[in-house]
This record gives sequence, C-alpha cells and structure tokens, in this order.
Amino acid sequence: MGVCALSIACNSASEKSSNADSTASIQMDTTAVNATVTEVIDTTSSPIQASETKVSEVKVKEAPVVKEVKSPEPALVEQKVDTKKGETLISKSDCFACHKVNEKLLGPSYKDVANKYPKTKANIDYLVNKIKVGGSGVWGAIPMSPHPALSDDDAEAMVQYILSLK
Repeated sequence: MGVCALSIACNSASEKSSNADSTASIQMDTTAVNATVTEVIDTTSSPIQASETKVSEVKVKEAPVVKEVKSPEPALVEQKVDTKKGETLISKSDCFACHKVNEKLLGPSYKDVANKYPKTKANIDYLVNKIKVGGSGVWGAIPMSPHPALSDDDAEAMVQYILSLK
C-alpha cells in the first residue's frame, strides 16, 4: 500500500510540478543519498513538501575546471632563401617609385613591412597576394597598384627579400 500511494503521489506531483515555474537544477551524486519519506507528498500547497527527510550524505558534483589553452603561435618560416633574386626583381620593377628600404615614401618602407609581418607562411601568402592584387587601407589611403603579370614565385622572392630586412 505504501509503495502504491507513493507512486501515485509522485506521478501526480510530477504532473503538477511540470506546470510550475522551476528553473533551478542541481547535479548530485545520488549514490550517497539515503532519504526516507514518512508522509505522502501534499502538492496542493507547494510543489514538494515532506514532513521528514533524512540525508546521510550529499555530494554536489563540481563543474569541471576549464583550462585556458593558448593557440600556438604561427610557425616562423626558417628556410634558407636566396634573397638576391627578390632584391633584383624589386630593383628592376616599379616598386621603388613608392617604397624605399629605410624610409616611407608613398608606401611604407620595406623595413616597416618586415617589422609588421613576422615571417610566417600565412603572412608570406598574404603579401604575395597583396603585391599581385594591390589594395589600400593597411598603411593609409594611397592605393598600391596591382601587379597581376608577376608570377607567384617572383612575388614570393620579393616578399622573402623584404621580410629579410628586419
């Protein structure tokens, strides 16, 4: 009889408590909980009431500790590169009309570019694209003219030379 009455009370309590506004939830380790209820739950006055509850031990699970993981720095490109090819290509092009090695002209100096961009694969690819496509806004409003006829290899040689000036 006690089990049936408790089962009926629990079922009616869960139906009524689903209609109630309850937003809090607690995670507990129920293996250490020892509770006995001596009265049937009365759900008319509040969602849950019990006249006697004995709890020997309750362990609240702690939230897992989240450790901050730093993303690794991009790997620097440490390959031996012949920068003479890049230097020669720059000297034979129109680059010196806007850039100088040590000082700003219309565009930034090559040393400023080298100091801004670490020698990573992503930066090399970005600068190769910038030389071929052109653009503006990174160093000011004056646009850099595109050089679409330049091969990727030649543009990369030029970038390698510029980044070696650091």
